[in-house]
Amino acid sequence: WPALAAELATADATRVTLSAAPWIELVREIVITAVIPAVAAYAIQAIRKVYPWAALFLTQARVEQMANAVTEYAINAVPGAVKEGKLSVNVGSQVIAKAVQRAVDAAPAKAIEAAGGQAGLAEIVFRKLNLEDGANERNTLAPVIAALPATLR
Repeated sequence: WPALAAELATADATRVTLSAAPWIELVREIVITAVIPAVAAYAIQAIRKVYPWAALFLTQARVEQMANAVTEYAINAVPGAVKEGKLSVNVGSQVIAKAVQRAVDAAPAKAIEAAGGQAGLAEIVFRKLNLEDGANERNTLAPVIAALPATLR
C-alpha cells in the first residue's frame, strides 16, 4: 500500500479529464429526435406546395404531346392536307375532326379530359394548324364542335 499512497500524493489535483463520448451521444440524440423530423416535415410541406404545379405541368405536357401526335396523324390521314402548306377551310375541318377521332380511339380518357374534352382538344388542334387566310374559328372549328355528340363536348 505504500506505493499506492505515494502515487496518490503526487497526482495533479488541478487536471480534469473530459471524454467526448457523452457529448457526441447527446448531439446524436438531438439530431435523431429533433432535427431529422423537423427537416422531414419541412420537406413534406414543400412537396405538398409544389406538387399541384408539378402535376399541372406534367398534365399540360401530356396534353401537348397528345395534341401534336393526333394532329400529325390527321394531317397524314386526310387527303389534300399537307404539313408545310396552308389548309383550306374544308380540309382544316376534316383534319380537326380526324385528330379528335384519333384521340378518342387511341388516347386515354384522362388525357382527353385534361385537354378540355373533345371540344377542348379540337380547339388545341385548330390552333396548331396552318390555315388559309379565310379560315377562322367560326367556319373551320365551329362545324367540327357542332358535330360532336352533345355529351362529349
